[in-house]
Amino acid sequence: MEEALTWLRSQPLISYLLILIMTAIVYKVAFARKLPILKTLLVYLVLALGCVMLWIMFILRFPIVQILGITLVMIALARIRVWMGNRKKEADR
Repeated sequence: MEEALTWLRSQPLISYLLILIMTAIVYKVAFARKLPILKTLLVYLVLALGCVMLWIMFILRFPIVQILGITLVMIALARIRVWMGNRKKEADR
């Protein structure tokens, strides 16, 4: 795992894009509301600017990628749990 993180730290564009994509997924799945297109573009622009700070923290050896990965797993588990609960409610009807 450490070799992968070392390689990722040596590839600044790839690490920034990975952080940006993972952050965008977390935002879209957990927090996004239906907005007009220009407001949506503004939100993602601010998100991209905020990811610069996360990228710098990652380069300084903070566990940003690991935290985002755990967050994605937790969101996926919560979505699966809600889906299974809804499916059970429909079966009980």
